[in-house]
Amino acid sequence: MAEHDDSDIARVLRATGARTTPSEETKQSIYAAVHAEWQATVSKQKKARRVRAIWYAAAASIAIAAVALFAGRALLQQPGEMIADVSRSVGKVEIRDNDEGAWQTAAGTQSLRLGESVHTGADGRLTLALRDGVSLRLDHDTIVALVSEDRIDVSSGAIYIDSGLASAAAGRLAVGTPTGVVRHVGTQYEARIMKGATRVRVREGRVDVTPAHGSSRTLQVGEQVLVSGEGVETSGTIEPSSDEWDWASNAAPVFDIDGRPAHEFLAWAGRETGLKVVFATAESAAEARRTVLSGSVAGLGPDEALAAVLPTTSLRSTERDGQLVIDVAKGSR
Repeated sequence: MAEHDDSDIARVLRATGARTTPSEETKQSIYAAVHAEWQATVSKQKKARRVRAIWYAAAASIAIAAVALFAGRALLQQPGEMIADVSRSVGKVEIRDNDEGAWQTAAGTQSLRLGESVHTGADGRLTLALRDGVSLRLDHDTIVALVSEDRIDVSSGAIYIDSGLASAAAGRLAVGTPTGVVRHVGTQYEARIMKGATRVRVREGRVDVTPAHGSSRTLQVGEQVLVSGEGVETSGTIEPSSDEWDWASNAAPVFDIDGRPAHEFLAWAGRETGLKVVFATAESAAEARRTVLSGSVAGLGPDEALAAVLPTTSLRSTERDGQLVIDVAKGSR
């Protein structure tokens, strides 16, 4: 291959002439185009950084929320405040912390907390003393949830409420059932779940029944109704001293007779049996106030306690027309 001669290259360059200088307009146009492209590139980079920052922030927020949720659940699952004391427990009784927890044997349990649920077995019964002085009794095969200080829900079985002779706070307590809500004022009543319905019976005082559907109704002593998903369907009557109250009477808290006057024991027995205590004479009433009892009736129902205690005193009782008539024994006059 022949070598190039530098003189030939020089001749070609001289022939092309001087390089043309671009106009000012062309310069500005080129600058504007390059600047616009640079700004677009920078903008894309900033946007990418913002997107990454947003994702990082979101991820951090999710992590914080997850921790907060876990902590919140942990707090919710912590036992609530004590709202009920166990007065009496018979047979199998179980408790759990919430609706999803496992049932645990309640043997030895002395009190229950807000948010806990209670289940009595086929042979179990439980009596609780609520903080406002109300006695709550659970029959066999009953499930109750302690929803709040003034609300309990019963989903199966039966409960009996005794607000006491004078409980100012009793009217606040609401009992939720699958077919409605029951409220009472100074009363004794039963609510029993029965195949898609709730039977409500009033032994003393007054009860307001608010069905999930239909009109509310107020029940008086001796009335009973059946409440279904359609409202109050049927009604009837029941005597306060009927044997059908026996399960609740036998679940009553133990009455400590030791050192107590007989008239207080008689008032308790009358209330638990649904009988009105009547003194036959002024002498019998005075004797009931003077007589001081001793010993214990633990493990005995009200009827059994009457049969065991009165023979140790000069008092005797006779049941007549819904009354518990108290008189002084003939040999003691």
